[in-house]
Amino acid sequence: MKKNLSTEALKAFRKDSNTTPLKRRNTDVPGTPPNSSIQTLQAAASTQDAHSPSTKLQSGLAANMLQQLIAEADNKAVVYSDDLSSVTRQQHLQGLQACQEDDVQHRNWQIALVNAQVLLKGCETQGYVILSAAKAEIIQRIHRPVWKDRTLVSKTTWTGALDCMQYYATVNAGENDDSVNENIMWLSVDNIQEKESTEISEPSEVPNMVGSGVSVGAVVSDTVGPSSSSQLQRIVSRCKCEFFYVGYGDISVDPEAVAEVPPPPQEEVGPWDRRQNAVNAFTLMHHDLDVCTNSLQYAMLLDIVNNLLLYVEPHRKEALEKLARMRFQQLYSVEDQRRPIQNQQTLVRTTVSKLRRLEKETYLVSKALGENQSDMELIHEMNRLEKLVYECKNQLNAQSEELDMMLSCYKETQLLTNSRLSTTRSDKPLTIVRANEICFKHAQWRLTEADGQIGIADLVLSNFLYTKNSKSDDSVEHLLELGYLRMTNLLPNEIYKEILCPSEIQHGMPIEYKKVLRIFCREKQPVGGISVKEHFEINLVPLTIGMTKKFYSTMMKFCFPERESENIDYSDRVSEDGTSEPKTKKVKAPKRNRDSNFYVLIDDVEKMKERAEKNKLFVYIKIPEVPVKVSYKGNKEKNLEDLRDVSLVIPTLEYHNMTWTWLDFLMAIRNDTKRVIFSQAIKQKLQIKRNTGSLDESSSPQEEDKARMLFGVRHAPENKSIRKGVGGVFKFGK
Repeated sequence: MKKNLSTEALKAFRKDSNTTPLKRRNTDVPGTPPNSSIQTLQAAASTQDAHSPSTKLQSGLAANMLQQLIAEADNKAVVYSDDLSSVTRQQHLQGLQACQEDDVQHRNWQIALVNAQVLLKGCETQGYVILSAAKAEIIQRIHRPVWKDRTLVSKTTWTGALDCMQYYATVNAGENDDSVNENIMWLSVDNIQEKESTEISEPSEVPNMVGSGVSVGAVVSDTVGPSSSSQLQRIVSRCKCEFFYVGYGDISVDPEAVAEVPPPPQEEVGPWDRRQNAVNAFTLMHHDLDVCTNSLQYAMLLDIVNNLLLYVEPHRKEALEKLARMRFQQLYSVEDQRRPIQNQQTLVRTTVSKLRRLEKETYLVSKALGENQSDMELIHEMNRLEKLVYECKNQLNAQSEELDMMLSCYKETQLLTNSRLSTTRSDKPLTIVRANEICFKHAQWRLTEADGQIGIADLVLSNFLYTKNSKSDDSVEHLLELGYLRMTNLLPNEIYKEILCPSEIQHGMPIEYKKVLRIFCREKQPVGGISVKEHFEINLVPLTIGMTKKFYSTMMKFCFPERESENIDYSDRVSEDGTSEPKTKKVKAPKRNRDSNFYVLIDDVEKMKERAEKNKLFVYIKIPEVPVKVSYKGNKEKNLEDLRDVSLVIPTLEYHNMTWTWLDFLMAIRNDTKRVIFSQAIKQKLQIKRNTGSLDESSSPQEEDKARMLFGVRHAPENKSIRKGVGGVFKFGK
């Protein structure tokens, strides 16, 4: 507090323009052996190899491969490496690879659970999810120390396996139904244990037959029929789940306390000779998933994932919110930031003076009370002063905490440029600090109506992989890969059943190399509370799309149940300068209630935080060209927008420096893609009509000559123009 109240608190954080360039410190540990001779030998070897015949041969092979790729660019949209000797995708998982290394010293913990079940609830949705497992085992292993940034650190791994894991969720949890959360339907042992046989041999198993048995989508109930208002449904059938976590210590280990010290890793000599660094990693693996959810269960799962996996401790969350609020309040010039800090310093000094005065009065009263202990007035005065001292101390702690936070934000603002400059000047490469990985081999997901039984669509996913790598410069890289995707329409009386599937499937390509979808995102530090997406790229293979207007409306209701998708026209065009060009919307405005949150006064800082959390700054977005085969059917029987197996090409979409929400981003892609697809489709329709008309015109003179030769001139057909029928094609209603 004394440092924060001094006059040097603000002077120390001023930007000094005469600072000398920062020198790079020597990060070599004195205990590590010198490796200058090794680097000299490796450099000499690399120089010798640069002029060897093998290098020339490799350069010739690379040129031939490049020419082959250019020649096949028009025929093959997807290529893969023919070298099958590389590691598989599972061996790339850092958490799995670190836990399977043969360097275990001993097991520290082993936890086993039998017939376990856990209840999960969301913060914004009604209902609950029960996660059950017939057998769960968690093991902690202590490994030999490893080298990390030229420092010997400890290594600890956690591995877990859940056998016969299932997910259960409530089916019809209403918005105002509080009895669902109060009367929890816990699972019996029969529903948790693994079933060896699904045959029904006893009359007591008839409810299982009516409730779909042990398959996904089954309803858990002791009686047949709707016995209660709430039902529990199996949304994920019996599967296996594994997780792996590796953590490395931050404090160096004494080499003398280690029985066997591993040799330090060698330096990198080339761009392809990079070694894997010690990184804290978490890997979650599912093998085969069979999922069945309705719209409410889907929203419930998203709510639980967002609030459970992204959980932050309450005290830390409150501190982060205060810090974020303080940053928003100080988004002004330097002089505007100094004045509130000086006022806060004055307030803290006043509170300190008040506390000293109260402590002095307390001391005098305590001294007088020691001479006359039976005086009731002194006793009451002593109690009053002690209460005032306690309140004053609490007030001083709160004010000091706020002052310290203001000075921290002020320091962060003033030194941000210098820190970036020092980071740029230092030659230290970027490294991965943390890695999170989620993958599953195969998943079959059925989307259902609100009752949980009537299907909307079937979704098949294979070889799913999501990785999140946090870098040393506080940037984050996201990567999502999907090996196979197929979506089937289950709505009745639909003309197209295959909604989405890859157009080209190369049978000679191994499964590990197949990629249907790839999404890459590099995220930088937030600026002004707005998330910055530095690079966002989506890669797709050629697709076959069969869509109907009815299916599109149904899926919009499923994914966004709170939005009236049929009443709102999402045809707003987001222009390239970030402004919107809205078209006419026919939306019934709901009646405003005076008790709603619309009329509650909200702080300006809270408004800034809410807007910043919703918006994202996309510095660069790229979606490369995708060939598609499109079939579309509207609600009307005959529509100009109806397509049937039309081969189109979605051009490369690029956006720069756009501040959007995720919905704005999706709508911009949808509108641009729709505009390009329908313009190409109309041109193809007109080209077909023109070709048909020209073919009829070329064949008509031959038919007339044959008629003259057989029947004479009188019976020859009249020379009528065929263009009259073709001309009707060019008349489009606006």
